[in-house]
Amino acid sequence: MTRTKYSFFNWITGVGASVLTLILSFVTRAVFIRTLGNSYLGIEGLFTNILSFLSLAELGFGSAIVFKLYKPLEEDDRPRLRALMRLYRRTYAVIGCVIAFLGVCLIPLLPVLIKDYATLAELRLNGTVIFLIYLVNSASSYWFFAYKTSFVQAAQKSYVLNILGYGMKVASSVCQIVILLTTGDFIVYLLVQIGFVILTNLLYAAVCDRRYPYLREKTGERISRREFREFLRDCSALFLYQAATVVVNASDNIVLSVLLGLEAVGVYFKYTSVKTALLGLLYNFFSGVRASVGSLFTTGNLDWSRLVFRTVGLCTSILFGVTAVGTAVLLNDFIALWLGPEHVLTVWTTAAGTTVASPLALLVAVEMYLTGRAYCYGTFRSSMGLFRQMRFRPLVNIVVNLAVSIYAVPRLGPVGCVLGTIASYLASNLLFDPFIICGKVLEMPVGRYFLSTLGQDAVTVCAGLASWRLCRLIPLGGVPGFIVHGVVCVAVTGGAFAACYWRTGEFRFLLSTAKSLLPGRKTDP
Repeated sequence: MTRTKYSFFNWITGVGASVLTLILSFVTRAVFIRTLGNSYLGIEGLFTNILSFLSLAELGFGSAIVFKLYKPLEEDDRPRLRALMRLYRRTYAVIGCVIAFLGVCLIPLLPVLIKDYATLAELRLNGTVIFLIYLVNSASSYWFFAYKTSFVQAAQKSYVLNILGYGMKVASSVCQIVILLTTGDFIVYLLVQIGFVILTNLLYAAVCDRRYPYLREKTGERISRREFREFLRDCSALFLYQAATVVVNASDNIVLSVLLGLEAVGVYFKYTSVKTALLGLLYNFFSGVRASVGSLFTTGNLDWSRLVFRTVGLCTSILFGVTAVGTAVLLNDFIALWLGPEHVLTVWTTAAGTTVASPLALLVAVEMYLTGRAYCYGTFRSSMGLFRQMRFRPLVNIVVNLAVSIYAVPRLGPVGCVLGTIASYLASNLLFDPFIICGKVLEMPVGRYFLSTLGQDAVTVCAGLASWRLCRLIPLGGVPGFIVHGVVCVAVTGGAFAACYWRTGEFRFLLSTAKSLLPGRKTDP
């Protein structure tokens, strides 16, 4: 099977799993909010974000080791693969213990991180117990064979795990919904979640062992000291990238909790739940192509690598452009249909009593679009092993995101967090990463590439304005109106990109790739 077909199967099964996960997560979240309320939702969002910071203990090891797997997989060098996986297993066991230790050390700081910590006592909840449950959930992934999942992904067989993930997600969501409706017990709800996380990792490990039994064989090969030192240098650079990702994605709820309280976290978490679900669906595109990009880059064929980079960039603009336009136009309508009109946030009252407009839906859409572009660059950077180049760029992410968020949140509420993320992307990822990938590796004119991406951005903005105007001219409400307006957004944005780019080499490559998925066709080098 070719790289193209592996990418397609990885992507299509990932999309199927994500669509199922998206539907179930919205149903579960709706039941959660109706049975427990905003404060419980704020607790979930806050503790999840706090533990995301503890994942920094991984030090970027996962990305570095996966990159090391591409070449021996291409050459079927089994002793080398066994040596790398042995290092992976031992390191992840240590990381799990470090995360557990750091988490326990954070317990005395919970009253500081939660402005209205007394609210937990009013809800008859023990903050320490709940935090420990989330901590076990986070550390267990490192203890229960999660590293084997990375091997399957590096081998371009993610579709195997995606199919298995269908059943586990359905079972987990159904159990959680039943518990919420019958008992309303938050603790049991969390314990069920942990149980399914551990069970899923065990099943993934069993699949890996069955498909690659040679990984369990003993090997005399070891990583050399020189290579291990280089490996640690890569990890130190990746740590900064990992830190920037965690701060940008996981600091929002913490900033809101410290400055405004759990209720604000709960309000914001409804919008970010939609954003996270949609991004999870779109990220399957990158998950499907990541291993293929890494495998292709090891061949040294720069012409193909350039074409794939431009094509993936165009696909990113189309996919995230359509999603961003739909989000900007329809997110508030979706919140109203999903949870009720009272959960829609259009204005925010500050601590000083001033009421300000809250264009949260529009800004979340902008954030999603920029996140897609940044993730595209990150996919190529990690697949090509570009770990040390501009390794201090992530510091710009961190400083800008925190500075803008801390300044804007007291004045604008949850909108301030989104502005912080947007500012950090514009000041770092989208400005510096193309210089690494285009200028340093692919030997492409960076200025011309920037102009091409600005053209794609302009198409998205124009399509968004046209979609908004057309939807205003169609006075339908409720579910029928939401569906019709959604079709308008997809048709207008997709049509705009097709009209502007159908004659380009990237678009022709997309068509040839589609043809290569037919039996007997092949386009990979």
